[in-house]
Order: sequence, then structure tokens, then C-alpha cells
Amino acid sequence: MFFPAHTDDRLAGAPRSGSRRGATIVEVVIAATLLSFIILGALAAISRGMTLMNHARMITLSSQVLQSAVEDLRLKNYAVIGNYAAATQPVDFTSTITSELLSSSFTRTMTLQARFTTLQASTATQLGLVSVELTVSWQEGTVPFSRTSRTYFSEKGLSDYIYVGF
Repeated sequence: MFFPAHTDDRLAGAPRSGSRRGATIVEVVIAATLLSFIILGALAAISRGMTLMNHARMITLSSQVLQSAVEDLRLKNYAVIGNYAAATQPVDFTSTITSELLSSSFTRTMTLQARFTTLQASTATQLGLVSVELTVSWQEGTVPFSRTSRTYFSEKGLSDYIYVGF
């Protein structure tokens, strides 16, 4: 049987002069560098995401602390609110965070202060009105944050209903 001579080296099984059997060291270094950038970027994104989650948690917790303080003040008689307004301002309520069920590792750095302002003094013909501005402050790392809530208390208002009624 006659087999013609093959002119194509690939068919003859001879390796081509430009064939490659593996990656060069330069290609390995480039691939490793690219992979390390991708991994570092993913770690940075996860770290930033965790920081944002912690900040959102602290904002939610500070809102709960403010709401709890407002509800505690609403349970007090107007005379107590008036006494707070006559005291040196701001009044420190930080101890209420630790004395209630709000105490946790997140609230350890929180402070709670209130500023009471008498808007209308109580007289025989005029009922008293007090403005209360509650501020909760905390620090995340080296950055300070605070949230403020304002409410009003009036004599014979909702806060006095439990004690004196109408």
C-alpha cells in the first residue's frame, strides 16, 4: 500500500516549533495578582458591609433608647417634669439605659441627655407646657454620632391623665 508523504507536521505527529504545553511564569504571576485583587476587593466589600450593618443597628438601637426614655417620662407626673425643667440642664439620663433591659454591649458607649425648657409657666389661669429634647450619643470607632427627639408635656395632658384624670 502506498502512503503519500505528509507535508503537514501536525498530521505526522511532530511537535510544532510554536506549540505550548504550559503557562509561563509571567502568566502565572499575572493570574495570581488578578486573583489577589479580586479576593482583597471582596474582603473590603464584606468589611464595609459589616460596618454599615453595625451603623444601622446602632441607629435602630438609639431610636429604641429615645422611645423608651420618652415613654418613661410620659409615666411621670407633671410636677416631676417641672422639677427636671428647674434643674441644671442638660439632665443626664444615661443610667436609665443600664437600669432597663436596654443594657447590652452596644449600649455601653451610649449617653442619654435631656434638655427641659419651660415654654409656659403654670399659673392659676394658664396650664404649664414643657419642651423636652432627648439626645442619645455614641461613638463608632473614632466617629461620634447622635440622634435627637423632641416632645412636649403639658399640665393635665396625657402624662397627667394616669394620676389626676379629668
